Parts: sequence; structure tokens; C-alpha cells
Amino acid sequence: MELQTPFIRLMRRRPFYRSFSLALLLFAHLWVGGCGLRTIPPIRYLPILGKEKEITTTRVLTRALKDRNLAVRAQAVKLLGILSQSNEDKIKKQAATALGIAAKDSDPGIRLQAIESLGKMEAKYGNKYLHAALKDSNPFVRERVMQVLNERQAQVPGPS
Repeated sequence: MELQTPFIRLMRRRPFYRSFSLALLLFAHLWVGGCGLRTIPPIRYLPILGKEKEITTTRVLTRALKDRNLAVRAQAVKLLGILSQSNEDKIKKQAATALGIAAKDSDPGIRLQAIESLGKMEAKYGNKYLHAALKDSNPFVRERVMQVLNERQAQVPGPS
């Protein structure tokens, strides 16, 4: 025998309530769990076809650093950190420049994330921006910059 609650009986009799409750359930799932489509970058970062001669990933990510959404900026910094490990000097330089912009972001979390990525880069690309970040208004950011520079100094082999 099947359990017959008033809710189940109402759902069987009225199709409107069935579709309404399914829509409500879907909305609650998206509200709590988030929508997987948010991981796709907004369309406004794709250049207008024919407007720009050369489309580079670093240029698109630099535009994303100016977004008002914190999650978009954080994802851009993460991707720039990956690009900074490239084998090409041109890409490393572009990524370092973009991470230098991110190191001046209004959010200290984004600045810390950029400092971490700059610290993983070669010194000739990242040090310029790390030294500039020593003047940051947030003491946690300044402390992390000092740690990164000290770690970098410890890795340099001394004269033997």
C-alpha cells in the first residue's frame, strides 16, 4: 500500500501544482547549489570580430580583471597564474603585467592571489610588481610579499 499524504493527493489531482512545485524545487536547487553556467566567462570579454587585429588570452583576462564581480576577477588571476608558467617569454611578460594590475585590485584577496602567482614566476618578470606591492595598504598583503621575496632570496644559490 502506498502512503497517501495530502500533498501527494493534491499533486495528483492538480497538474498546475505539480509543475509549480517542480519549478520551485529547481529554483531552490539553483539557489543553494549554484548554476554551473556561471563558470563560463561573460560574453562581454570576447572581442568584437574584426575590431582587434590580434586576440590574446592575456588581453581577455586583463579585461576580466576590471569586472565588478569578484569571482570573475579571481578566476582571471588564477588563469593568469597558469599562463605565467608558460615557456614563451612574451606570454610570461604579458601575464606578469596583468598580474601587476591585479596586485592593485580593490580586494585584498585578489591582491594576495596575484602576489602568490607573481612569486611563482621568474624573478625578472615578477619582482618589479612584488616590490611595488610592498607599499600596499593592507598589512597582510605586505607580509605575504615579504615572505615571497624571502623565499625567493633563499632559493638563490650563494657563492661557493
